[in-house]
Amino acid sequence: MTPFTSTPWRSAWRQLRAEPGPAALVIAGLALGLALTLLTASFLQDTLWPDAHLPERDRLVTFEWQARGPGGVRTDWHGDVPTVPLYAALRANGAPIEAMSRVLFTQLAASASDAQGVQRHSRIVIALGDPDLPALLGLRPLAGDMTEALGTPEGTALSAEAAERLFGTTQAVGRHFTIALPPDPEGRAPAHAFTLTVKAVLPTPNLNGVLGFDAIGGFNAPAAKAYLARSDTWYQTTGRLYARLQPGARPQQLSVLAQRLIDQQPIPPGFPMDFLKGGGSPAYLRAMPVADVGLHGAGSPLRRLQLGSLAAAAAGVLTLAIINFVNLWSVRTLRRQREIGLRKSLGAGAWQLALQFFAEAAVVAGLGGGLGLLLAWWATPAAEVLMQHQFHAPVLSAGMVLLTCLCCAVIAALSAMPLTAIALRVRPAESLVGRSYSEGAASRWLRRVMTTLQFGSAAVFASLALTVLWQAEHAVGIPRGFEVRDRVAIDLPWEVQPAQTRALLERIRGWPEVIAAAAADDLPGRDFANWYGEFRGPGGTPVTLRTGVDFTPGYLQVYGMRLIAGRLSADHVAEQAQRAIVLDRSAVRALGFASPQAAVGQALGTPASIDDGQPATVVAVIEDIRLEGPRSAPQPHALRPVVERGYAVVGVHSRDPQATRARLTAVVRQAFPDAEVNALPMRDMLLQKVADDTRLGRLVGIAGLIALGLAAVGIYGLAAYTLRRREREIVLRKLHGAGAGAVAGLLAREFAGVLGVACVVALPAAAWLSQRYLADFVERAPVGPLSLWVLLAVTALLVAVTALAVARHLRAALALRPLQALTG
Repeated sequence: MTPFTSTPWRSAWRQLRAEPGPAALVIAGLALGLALTLLTASFLQDTLWPDAHLPERDRLVTFEWQARGPGGVRTDWHGDVPTVPLYAALRANGAPIEAMSRVLFTQLAASASDAQGVQRHSRIVIALGDPDLPALLGLRPLAGDMTEALGTPEGTALSAEAAERLFGTTQAVGRHFTIALPPDPEGRAPAHAFTLTVKAVLPTPNLNGVLGFDAIGGFNAPAAKAYLARSDTWYQTTGRLYARLQPGARPQQLSVLAQRLIDQQPIPPGFPMDFLKGGGSPAYLRAMPVADVGLHGAGSPLRRLQLGSLAAAAAGVLTLAIINFVNLWSVRTLRRQREIGLRKSLGAGAWQLALQFFAEAAVVAGLGGGLGLLLAWWATPAAEVLMQHQFHAPVLSAGMVLLTCLCCAVIAALSAMPLTAIALRVRPAESLVGRSYSEGAASRWLRRVMTTLQFGSAAVFASLALTVLWQAEHAVGIPRGFEVRDRVAIDLPWEVQPAQTRALLERIRGWPEVIAAAAADDLPGRDFANWYGEFRGPGGTPVTLRTGVDFTPGYLQVYGMRLIAGRLSADHVAEQAQRAIVLDRSAVRALGFASPQAAVGQALGTPASIDDGQPATVVAVIEDIRLEGPRSAPQPHALRPVVERGYAVVGVHSRDPQATRARLTAVVRQAFPDAEVNALPMRDMLLQKVADDTRLGRLVGIAGLIALGLAAVGIYGLAAYTLRRREREIVLRKLHGAGAGAVAGLLAREFAGVLGVACVVALPAAAWLSQRYLADFVERAPVGPLSLWVLLAVTALLVAVTALAVARHLRAALALRPLQALTG
């Protein structure tokens, strides 16, 4: 056996140590690509199989709801449905189901004493379900009895994590805690406390799974029965509904039955007819197999977008890293011609050469894989924050290690093939006498194509990242008819009573830096509350206006909404007594008034859903405001002044926003110690509306930066190869009087072609993807025709990266010594 064949792994380590710089670059690139691949695999597992443990999962379905909006548009599908009436109707109409359970959610403040007698407070999410729920969702307690937990008025089951929060231990069966029930919103019941007994402790649920909760109870408690009674309406989505199909039944049968049931219901009073434009039903129901929820159910468009983006980033980065590996190692292989010739003269055959280069590639890929596995584990918390997704499938697991090993083996095989091909063409006799072998025109063109692919991928990633982030920034800054600068806001807990909100506002207004403070049901522009109603002006024609903004005194001043007609009193008492509303200019035009002044004092016909259909009086008109997000067309608005509100978002206009933010957070936390609330600048709160787009932009941006870095390494490798191949030509040119500019031009032509082809191929694709992304928006960032400004910025970035990557080799070319180059 020859020395070459007996020690391929030892030789592989020796080659790795010979040039640690390029090796480190290659290993780092592979590690980044493999880390993204492992995170993609974890995300995919969380999306497709979060509930793999569910009993008879293939027959388990949930129901989803879709509503209509202005102009007849249909909303996305939602997991919350009119649970209570749908449950009863399916039972009454012989639905092909074996078991079924309603699940209604509420969030309440809870308190308990731990073993040391220390009082603990926590806000817990309570799921109320039917007796079938444990069997449907495979809820097996760690301790206790689920039948008792759901069957007794005071019983409940806690998750292990909630038990730790309340009692400091999971050994909580038999212990008691108290929940605070706020007053009934319609004044039918006062606030009171209710003591619950822990009858079971459940494993902490997977947040990616079918059901998330802190506690589970039944419907036997009086408060739960009252909650059910208030939720018995078809056009109010109150919770979720799960069912197990009978053998042989199909989800489509349930979908048809559920839709027929909703179609049989009368249209709710005051429903805008504009919503039915184009025909169809006011709302839609469907039965969705639980196994299909991840990729096709409610919320799946965002999950698919995140998964696709992460997978594209992983595939792109890993491909670019492999190209860099082949490019850099090809240069090293060409430099080893004498060594290869000697080994071939000593009897090394094709298989022995292939084994040698596979071993070298496997060592590099293995190091990249090990580093990538650790990097994925280390980066998981940051990825969870970036994607707002809790990775439940562990990155450090036997399955992930096996996937890493498989990927490394494939990378090693793909990388070793072109290196082996170069080695097989080396002629021993010529290499031993100092004649260099050229890899040939075909291989040179293949290398250029691979580098072009690198730059094209970097261009696409960079263009998309710039487009998404630019659009997200533009969405926050579009003219809205109100001010965000120096404004601070905070969301109050949902159970806050009007007297508490009033006292808080009075306290805030006494702070020296505060200019104005007010409360409303939502922050203007965040667009979390969408309500509409049909109003009738002087002509009697129904006009759909956006409603739902009930604001306390000072609201217009806080947000700088300009009053152009009419006036409001200081306390809104008179306005509330006459059922007053405030219109914006668009609403005035839509209702047919000649001017804003002509609208003031006029009575409008209102839908039954607003003050039982009693006429509303226009008391003021403001300039147009835009409360809708960037994907929606602006609507005309009707705002209602009220004396006070309970649950609300408190907004403050301050001369010192930072100081106000700190004081506001402290005051609200002092009043509600169990509530996790933070005062934020209004701009930051508006960013919540475009948070998904911002996260997507950051993900694509990170992939783009990595791709640019790998492209720089690729052009660096191409420059090294070009210098190696043309060093004699360069020396001869210098000997004949060529200056530095001529030498630089020689190298520049090599790289300009690669960069030019990459731009010609990739930028149209980048423009198409960018325009497709922007097509979902009504308000679009000014990126120019066909995203021209984005493409020009990316081209300039690629030119800069290319210049930086080849600068070192240009200096090396200018410093070539004629004697050394001509003698090889």
